[in-house]
Parts: sequence; C-alpha cells; structure tokens
Amino acid sequence: MNDEKEPLGRVIYLTSLEMRNLAEKIVKPFGLTLEQFILLKSMVYGAGVTQRQLGEKVHKKPANITRMLDRLEAKDFVVRRDDPDDRRALLVFLTEMGLELVEKVEGVFQSYSAQLFSGISDNEQQIIRNSFGRMSTNIQRMTEKFNQNSLA
Repeated sequence: MNDEKEPLGRVIYLTSLEMRNLAEKIVKPFGLTLEQFILLKSMVYGAGVTQRQLGEKVHKKPANITRMLDRLEAKDFVVRRDDPDDRRALLVFLTEMGLELVEKVEGVFQSYSAQLFSGISDNEQQIIRNSFGRMSTNIQRMTEKFNQNSLA
C-alpha cells in the first residue's frame, strides 16, 4: 500500500480497515467484539447513562445498543437499573468486572499502540492528529450539505 499514486482517501480507508481488523483480533480473546469494547470503554467515566445517550456516544441505533447491552449484561460487564428521573428509561452502569476488563484490554491496546506508531515522531503524530481533525470537520460539513440537498 505504499504506492504514492494511490489516492489518499483510499490509503486512509485501507489503513482504517487494517487497524479495525487488528483491534478485533486484540479483543477477541477477551470474549468481546470491537463494538462491545468501544461501548464498555465509553461508560468508564460515567455514573450511569441512558441507552439513548450511549447510542449517541458510539453512533449506534437503539436496537443495536439494546442487543449489545443484552450480551454484555449476560456476561456481567454491565447492569441496567431504572432511571429515578424517568420511569421510561434505564440507566446503564459498568460493573466492577466490566471496569477490570476495560482496563486489561486498554493495557493491551496501549502496548500495540506503541508498536503501531514506531518510527513516527511525536511531531508527525501531531500533524496526523491535526489533519484528521480537519478532515473530520470537513466531512461533517459535507454531510450537512448532503443531508440538506437530499431533503430538498
């Protein structure tokens, strides 16, 4: 994939796929999918969040969140409780076992991260981070325009 004629968008896409595939392999021995790990990780700093908030945070539809939480709850990684402020909602909490799992998996990711960025200076990493931030902003603008045009 080091072909300089390869469009940058394709290089980013293919690199993203490779990273995702590696991440799936990292979480698999822990009995998780990458999406489940992302969901668990998003709950580490919260003291109970609604399923809707979780869905917004990880960009998943309510039905997908419910299925994922069912599986995670069956493994005792999360627990759902009634929301005292809204009888229709449930709050989701990470269990102690879930928190320990996230910390363990995060440690594995950190060791692989060091390998991933081997040979890339801190300055180069910051340039990549800044570039991706600008690209993300551009994509959001383009998506808004696309959505406006498709509604017209």
